[in-house]
Amino acid sequence: MSEINGFREELASIDREIMELVGRRNRIALVIGEKKAEANEEVVVPSVEKNVVQRYIDAGNISGVSAETAARIARAVIDESVDVQGLIPRPTAPRKIFIIGGNGGMGRWLSAFFAAGGLSVTIHDSHPSGALYPVVDISSGCKDADVIIISTPLRISAEILETVVSENKNALIFDILSVKTPVISVLQNSAALGAKVCSVHPMFGPHAASIAGRNIIVCSCGNDEAADEAAGLFGGGTILRMDIEDHDPITAYVLGLSHAVNLAFSEALVRSGFSSETLCAAASTTFCRQTAVSSDVSRENGELYYSIQKENPYNEAAVQNLLDALMDFRSSSEDVFIEKMHQGAAWYPKK
Repeated sequence: MSEINGFREELASIDREIMELVGRRNRIALVIGEKKAEANEEVVVPSVEKNVVQRYIDAGNISGVSAETAARIARAVIDESVDVQGLIPRPTAPRKIFIIGGNGGMGRWLSAFFAAGGLSVTIHDSHPSGALYPVVDISSGCKDADVIIISTPLRISAEILETVVSENKNALIFDILSVKTPVISVLQNSAALGAKVCSVHPMFGPHAASIAGRNIIVCSCGNDEAADEAAGLFGGGTILRMDIEDHDPITAYVLGLSHAVNLAFSEALVRSGFSSETLCAAASTTFCRQTAVSSDVSRENGELYYSIQKENPYNEAAVQNLLDALMDFRSSSEDVFIEKMHQGAAWYPKK
């Protein structure tokens, strides 16, 4: 046992060395990130990341590390570097930001993001306890703001948008709703009357370490200049532009369907009668990967996820596709089953 303990101590020393090297790598990444921020360049460069992954695989081949493990390590250190660089503030013109719902999860994230960039942040929230930024009423907050962001539950957002547009005719105004259908008419009517309105959807939650490498959808509602200005506020992120009518049909799959799959998977496990300990003890690789995602989804904001499922009118078709696909797989002959798997594999980007 003493001999084994000696090896374990050596492993512990190696682990500390690895962390020291990762820390050193982060410090270099920080310098690179500062240069990118000064030049307003993208944080994530796919061609560079591809080279880094291959570099790890090649080094692993020499050192006796499998290509799969080397690629996972590469992905981990790349993601760490991306978040280090993503926290670096981007140069921006001075603005006063007013966030309605600023003490909620994404409201707090946005407040911290804009404040880190040197912008002035005030908020309004119906539950202001513990707020980290000055809390004001909607009228006074709108009056002084250059940018007004609506980060509220969907059921009240249309009404708040109408109020905000009437309070300030010059500010940039946008929501960050996960479902756009209930507010499309308000936004388009406001744009037609000359308001600087658009719609934004950060495709991540409030636990995101930084904006780098994360998608932000920016929807035009009839005022392209407003969409351009909103996109410029999210430097370091990956901006996807689209018309607002295209948002919900797409997010019915990238949000509604993906959430439904994971929530249903968890519900099926609950109904199985087996404990998590029993099933995890016998888990396959696929089960481990699936439960890791489903576990995270089940712990998210229930009110928000309910709205995403219920309020997007395109979700029904997406979920029906899932149900039909499942039944087709279960009733297929072996040849058809295998062909469907091949068709599915061909749909995805090549690895």
